[in-house]
Amino acid sequence: MTGSRAATTNRTVRLLVWLVVPAVFIVYVITMSPTVGLIDSGEISAGAYLMNILHPTGYPLYTMLGRLATMVPLAAVTNRAALLSALLAAAGVGLFLRLALRLKLSRTAAGVSAMLLGLSIPVWGVAVDVEVHSLTLVLLALLWLAAARAESAGDGLLPLAYVCGLCLTNHMSALWAVIGAGVCVALAYRTAIIRPLPVLWLAFVAALSPYLVLMVRAKAGPYFPWGDPVSLERLWWHVTGKQYQVWMFSLPFGEVLKNAGRGFVIVGRGLTWVLVPAAAYGFVRLVRRRRALAAGLAVSAVLTFGYAVNYGIPDIEAYYVPCLLALLVFAAVGIDRLSARTGRWQHLLWVLVPAALLLNFRTVSRQGDYVAYDHAMNTLQSAAPNATVITDWWDLYSVVLYLGQVEHVRADVCMVDKELLRRSWYLKYLRRAYPWLVERSTPEIEQYTYYLNQFEHGRLRDNAAIQRCFIALLESFIVRNPERPAYTTFDADAGVDARQLLPRARRVPVGLLFELSADTVLPRFDYTKLRIRVPRYDVDERTSVCLQRYRFFILRRANELALRGRPAERDALFDWYAAQPVAWLFPLPPRR
Repeated sequence: MTGSRAATTNRTVRLLVWLVVPAVFIVYVITMSPTVGLIDSGEISAGAYLMNILHPTGYPLYTMLGRLATMVPLAAVTNRAALLSALLAAAGVGLFLRLALRLKLSRTAAGVSAMLLGLSIPVWGVAVDVEVHSLTLVLLALLWLAAARAESAGDGLLPLAYVCGLCLTNHMSALWAVIGAGVCVALAYRTAIIRPLPVLWLAFVAALSPYLVLMVRAKAGPYFPWGDPVSLERLWWHVTGKQYQVWMFSLPFGEVLKNAGRGFVIVGRGLTWVLVPAAAYGFVRLVRRRRALAAGLAVSAVLTFGYAVNYGIPDIEAYYVPCLLALLVFAAVGIDRLSARTGRWQHLLWVLVPAALLLNFRTVSRQGDYVAYDHAMNTLQSAAPNATVITDWWDLYSVVLYLGQVEHVRADVCMVDKELLRRSWYLKYLRRAYPWLVERSTPEIEQYTYYLNQFEHGRLRDNAAIQRCFIALLESFIVRNPERPAYTTFDADAGVDARQLLPRARRVPVGLLFELSADTVLPRFDYTKLRIRVPRYDVDERTSVCLQRYRFFILRRANELALRGRPAERDALFDWYAAQPVAWLFPLPPRR
């Protein structure tokens, strides 16, 4: 009888897994981005396909998985990388479900909490675009599975140590979960942990070995060698995110409070708000049953939340994944207790799943989202043949990198990111991508590199000198290549660099670019060539900024046309914009 019940239970568990995991995967595929997206999507897609060095912390494990995924002859390269995100996120949800079942929670508690994790904004958001955080979810679920086994069974420390190291090869947000797992083990084993510590340390360090791939690839000369980690020093800079540390724990208190409010909303929506009390109750229950595991999860949640609210970047939602995972474990424990008291009524808890689907769908869905692709293509359309474009906007540059490196779109256009130019490795990329550009600017590069080396090693004393050399280098890209039309994506009022760059040159709006010109001619441009598509659902802050650039350039162009006595062209331009879907979101002011 006991064997029969066990077999029935195993079949039910397998059925639950086969329902939950495919369900969230189907949701991800339906709501997936149809093409390359904003932020890091383009850089990561190209990086995985070409085995580049990705932005800090390098993500070597993801890069290797991404390389395998992008080799599959299915759709475009960026679609393959996005599908990898969906697969990894669904696998992470499945592993979380297994964790909940390992904690001997009811199938309702395990299934509902797993679905809520998969349909939360942080997880769903990274599952429908090209991002590294889906792999973080998989590694975190493996981490807490190993921690739960080590804490209860008294073994499994070696796999746990290895998974802890592996977590750190993908994203630094996993660090706080690793610390939480360490707290869990320390409380569970106390002094008994000291004896196996050397072996555990070796397993931990061995799991960090994917970072050696960064050095190997850097020495092989990848197309886009972010950070150029050819030495241990440069590898350390890259792995620790030295470039981004200026945005960490440096925000004013008011900004931290604002971020904390935003974080509470993200976490609350992940729990559909209804389960916030259940999470608190579940924490108390888990402390009574498994104090070490509860403490570890709580430490992970608190440290992750504190880190996220002190990091000043706009795309912060995914950084809450470790926090949300821990809280949903607590919520699952709370639901389990509630299920035991309500009997068959416990199945009503499944109503929370469609509630989460409806609550987050419009925010997360990327169906019909061509904003990044359209903007990049429209910008390239605005440039004359063999143009040089200087930009300060990563959301454009990342997409152009992908389009140029992978899909070979407008290979004649030389686009330079002036912000990346503040790093020595970027000069190495320019030398490979545009050897003629670097060769003609050799004197300026030598002068700039002298100060840049001081800056990167923290020894710079003359800030004015490095700024002068920086501007001189940018100007040389234009002045020493007079046969190439020159453009910027920013006007002269866009900051110190913009004001200092060729101050005597005229900037005339052409399409989505400012052409640098010595004369007063305003070239004609056919705006009907541009294609603008607006997403079907909610427009987030980053997408809004991108779409508003159309209005910005139309107004600048219209002003120039009015000053030059070309009212017919101005009216035609206004009429064209008014017929575009973006005009509903960002209308033009009344005509004068």
